[in-house]
Amino acid sequence: MVRRVVVVVMLLAVVLTPLMGWAQSKPALPAIMPLREVKPGMRGIGRTVIQGQKIEEFDIEIIGTLQGGGGIIPVRHLILFRASGPMTDRSGGTAAGMSGSPLYINGRLIGALSAGYLYQPGKRDLALGTPIEEMLPVLDLPQGTARMPWPRTFVASQPFHLGARTVSRVVVADTLAQAQQVDAAGLPGTAAFIPATFPVMVSGLSPRAVGLLRQALGPAQPLLQYEQEPATFAAAPITGGSSVGILQVRGDVNYGGMCTVTLRVGDKLLICGHPWDQVGEVEYALTTSDIVTVVRTLQEPFKEGNLGDLIGKIDQDRGPGIRGIMGRMPRMLAVRVAVTDLDTGTRIEKGVQVVRRRDLAKTFAAAMALTAVDRARGQILGGGTATVKITLRAKGLPRVISRENVFYSSSDVGLASLLDLPYALNFFLYNDLAPIDPLDMNIEISLAGKRQTAAIADVTVERRELAPGERLRVRLTLRPFQEEPVPSRVIEIQIPRNYPRGPAVLVVGTGGKQIPTGGPLDHSLLQFIQEEPGPSPVSTLEEAIQLFEDYGKNTDVLLQLIPFGLPPEGSEFVKFDVFAGDVVRTDWVVQGEIQIPILIR
Repeated sequence: MVRRVVVVVMLLAVVLTPLMGWAQSKPALPAIMPLREVKPGMRGIGRTVIQGQKIEEFDIEIIGTLQGGGGIIPVRHLILFRASGPMTDRSGGTAAGMSGSPLYINGRLIGALSAGYLYQPGKRDLALGTPIEEMLPVLDLPQGTARMPWPRTFVASQPFHLGARTVSRVVVADTLAQAQQVDAAGLPGTAAFIPATFPVMVSGLSPRAVGLLRQALGPAQPLLQYEQEPATFAAAPITGGSSVGILQVRGDVNYGGMCTVTLRVGDKLLICGHPWDQVGEVEYALTTSDIVTVVRTLQEPFKEGNLGDLIGKIDQDRGPGIRGIMGRMPRMLAVRVAVTDLDTGTRIEKGVQVVRRRDLAKTFAAAMALTAVDRARGQILGGGTATVKITLRAKGLPRVISRENVFYSSSDVGLASLLDLPYALNFFLYNDLAPIDPLDMNIEISLAGKRQTAAIADVTVERRELAPGERLRVRLTLRPFQEEPVPSRVIEIQIPRNYPRGPAVLVVGTGGKQIPTGGPLDHSLLQFIQEEPGPSPVSTLEEAIQLFEDYGKNTDVLLQLIPFGLPPEGSEFVKFDVFAGDVVRTDWVVQGEIQIPILIR
């Protein structure tokens, strides 16, 4: 009996200690109602903004609590409630962008609206709330904390009714499509909710760039495109119920959404009641927000509004919520692009700051550059030649480094001009040789309709049988487009003394990437963006810089003597310790390839 009492006391201490600690360390913390006191039938209010910056109230009625778990997932809870009142009549129920709306009973904070039930056309009043006890630890979460899991399946403390259905299990799905699959499965006693996530908005991109972005991000997050002028408005004080903006990209291109503040304590905010990407420590931009209206659609209502001034940063993206820090600005990667159409004299310049995340930096650098190209060419597709210079600046690099290359495409020179961007960003963001702190990236593109290519017309060798230590003498003939052939000087390739004896192949082709011809260029660009680069093929940062600046140019002719059976393409040749070859610089984009068998005696 004594042991049993001790266990109960210990459990109560574990539950109460976080709240007592908060009460002592955070005098500004409002009165809180623990989850154990939240009972079905209780009534209260929620607060949010659906017009301008005015915080309005809606009524809530508690239906029950849900307990999550299963396997290794730690136990979590959600509060099931019904929203009602004049405000929700105007909004069409719980709307995307209302996530984070604080919920109160008798003036005590119980949690934040975090998910909604979508299968109630014209009503949508059922919703889920994240208990404030689950959210509070995020407010003072130390740096370096591992990501927290986000449970998906919850069991109701007691069954509840959805129309004629009796529900005892709730699945919190990632997307509407997943929720529809759960609903279509007809599982007994199961209902699917989805997070009342903010609608993700993007502005400043050309139609083709939006299409590229949709493909890169996938269907999980609905993407709303808007082209409003930057809004200016006087921002109201930020408090519980205020609407704020969360941006991962800002500048001439903006990408982010709006969410509701659950709680402000000093300069810290708890927002959303659910994650965005749930990646743990982040650096997103935090802005003010002004709601224009709630758009009511068949799928779900969502807030539409304007994002205002930068007021801080988001530094934690966790399962129970998102943390904002007022007055501290995020460190972001600056990307600037300038495109000049040499045929018309049109010049377009654009710039953004993007979160220091590899996938988003690669995606948005390409999308913004494509937008600048499209605007410079008046959205006109077609062939031509592009000269591209990419300059990188970072702490940890011995100097500012740059890469210049020339691209040609007969169908879409705009997309072809972007094929080096993923390569540059891979060097910048995935470097495994030395710590690099990226600062900014500049992209300069010049476009012309003139074709600046040369085909490899002929390759001759003095001898086809040689011994290690001898020189292979090669003469190369290039044929510029619609011009007379141009023979090269004699190129001597030194065959190392330890070169393996036997058959080999002299491969003569472009030093850069062949522009793909088997499918649309946007698919090739998307593949390059999404590829996870492997480890560096060299052993020092200086060698990696030289490789970045000098290797893989489309205007280079690469001559390689490859032992029979080794692949002639890619950067693998730099790992081959008896490499035999040379590079010939030209003024044209080199096309074609010739292979000549050679015997090493």
